[in-house]
Amino acid sequence: MSTTNVSANDTMASVSHALFSSTSNALSDSHLCFNKAHFGRTDFNVDRFVNLARRRANLAQIHNDLRVYLKVVQNSMIELINDDYADFVNLSSNLVGLKETIEKLNKDIEVIWNDLCGSTREVMTAAEYIDQQATDLAQCRAAQIDLSAKISLIMAIERLADKISSRPNAVDSFWLDGLSDAVVDMELWYRKLMKPEGKFGDARNACLIHVQKMSEEWLVHDLQGECVNTGALLGILTLIEEIDSAVSRVMTEVIDPKIEKHTADLGLFLDNVLTKMIEMREEWLTKLAKNASRVSTISPFLDKCLLTYVVSLLDLHFGSVLIPSDNRLFHRCCSAIYKFISNWPDASKSRTVLRMIRDRFNLIVYFKLETHQFLSDLNERLDPKAFRFVSADTSVSGGDTAKKRENGSFSLEIEEKVHCECSAIVIRALTSLWSEDIYLPTLLDKFWDFSLKMLDKYSKWLDALLKYFGNGGNCIEGVDTWRALCAVYVDCSTVDARIFELALSSIWTKIRELGLDVTPFGQCLSSFSSRIAKRRKELEDIIVCNIVASLTKVMDGVSDIPRHYRWTKKPHPTEASLYISEAFSVFESFTDEVRERCWADEDIENVSKRVLAESLDAFCVKAEQVLDSVEQTGSSLQRFKRKSATGSADVNAADTDEGKIRSQLILDLNYCRSRACAVEIDVPRIDKLMSRAGSGVDGAIKTGPILSLPDMAVVAE
Repeated sequence: MSTTNVSANDTMASVSHALFSSTSNALSDSHLCFNKAHFGRTDFNVDRFVNLARRRANLAQIHNDLRVYLKVVQNSMIELINDDYADFVNLSSNLVGLKETIEKLNKDIEVIWNDLCGSTREVMTAAEYIDQQATDLAQCRAAQIDLSAKISLIMAIERLADKISSRPNAVDSFWLDGLSDAVVDMELWYRKLMKPEGKFGDARNACLIHVQKMSEEWLVHDLQGECVNTGALLGILTLIEEIDSAVSRVMTEVIDPKIEKHTADLGLFLDNVLTKMIEMREEWLTKLAKNASRVSTISPFLDKCLLTYVVSLLDLHFGSVLIPSDNRLFHRCCSAIYKFISNWPDASKSRTVLRMIRDRFNLIVYFKLETHQFLSDLNERLDPKAFRFVSADTSVSGGDTAKKRENGSFSLEIEEKVHCECSAIVIRALTSLWSEDIYLPTLLDKFWDFSLKMLDKYSKWLDALLKYFGNGGNCIEGVDTWRALCAVYVDCSTVDARIFELALSSIWTKIRELGLDVTPFGQCLSSFSSRIAKRRKELEDIIVCNIVASLTKVMDGVSDIPRHYRWTKKPHPTEASLYISEAFSVFESFTDEVRERCWADEDIENVSKRVLAESLDAFCVKAEQVLDSVEQTGSSLQRFKRKSATGSADVNAADTDEGKIRSQLILDLNYCRSRACAVEIDVPRIDKLMSRAGSGVDGAIKTGPILSLPDMAVVAE
């Protein structure tokens, strides 16, 4: 049985090798009735495979070949598995050997590490001993140094004490050098102590108190004299850190006695103090230079003394000025301080104290006091209903501005020629703020912001007036609308020109003094000027509309001409109608008003032409209507007269009612024409109407006299 299996296996192995060997692939394909490559295709299909195989053999042969091929494949798989198993067995054997090697290495490493630890333990013990000995040695050395420093400090204190006890009556530079060396020696050894406290500190402080007292006394005496030893004394005081105490003593004993205190006039008092500070500084520096002292190292101390004295003086005597109650005194004192600061030599080295002096003045309160009333008055008058003219008897001069503010009335000098209180407030506010009596350089930004705020409110006031009067039905009690608008119109131009003049003469100069470029500031004023020009154009339109409406209302009297002459037997007209005279009286009132308001001649001419031209256009419309009515009524009456007065004498057409009406129209039109030509206005429409009215008079049909009045019902029909 086993022999049979072996032979079968040998047979299958031989078949397998025959099928898969590279040399027998052709024979294997020829022995099978199908191509075994079909099984490796991804699109393998059973039906297609069977159809192809049946072309070469029947089903039985295909079945047998497939079984043979199956056996071949199975044998091949067994061989592959056997090969992989052999590799696995070999790998397992190798891993077992590797594990044994690793375990052996671990044991060797552990032995080596234990040997290393044992050999270094003795070294560590020796190192710790050496470190402890070094620490003890260092502590001993530090104790020796500290003890040596204490001994040296005691000796230095003794030397300094001997120096203090041997204080001469007249100090000289040699003795001061010895004192300085003793102080330096004591300070050096004291700072080397490990714990500078206890008796050593008390002894040092006692010596320093004596040194400070002597040095300050000698410094005061030296500054009162020729400033011979000032540098050496300041060096000692700097070393013991008592400069601030020295400053206080110099202020009290040297500077203050030289100041004459008369507080009746605080402005004059401050001027004298500041002048005295400059004089004392120059005197001290002159003496120092004469004694060949190092001025550059001494002058900062002297400057600190002088400037700190100014700070204390302001706090002591100028409390009512620093928080202003009198703006003029505040401005005078503040200006004096600014001038003093700007002229102070070496200001960069004393910047802190100079800033303290400047900041003593409460500029915010001063600014609000100067601007609040202007802003309040302007806000009260922003409502168009609160419009008021500047009173003729309330002209404000530069000296009594505050008094006028209290009365709540504003006006300007005659040469400024403004007519509305809002305009007066704006000009007065800006002129006052930028004047030398009020302006302060540190408030430039706030003054400029306030100026823009005032101009913006003025522009909004103009907008409110335009909106209020633009509706047509609004008016101000006690003020003619057109008169108010005429005043506002010229005020716009005056305010614009006055602000521009103020900028050129004052504001730009002050801005340039601070090193700033005026271009952006000028752009703001240019924008304001553009807005003013636009508002003036709108005001002009409203003024023209109002005056034209007034003239048209009066000139509507032309419609009453037929009523005056028809059936009234009035004589033939010889002059223009009364309504024409009244209309041109209104027009002359307007021109007189604008001249009184100091309008520019060009503006007067342009606006007058517009008013007269538009008024005459409206008048011509009414005159045409009257003429149309006259022509229609005249034709009807002529027919009626011919029927009712046959055989009567001829009547001149000019003597009829229609002729009188036409004549009156001609006189009125001719008057308007003459006034229009006087201002160079073309009136072709009036010429046409005059020709039309005249032709009716000249070419009238002569009829007889009217014997009786016609039936008015017939006339109406």
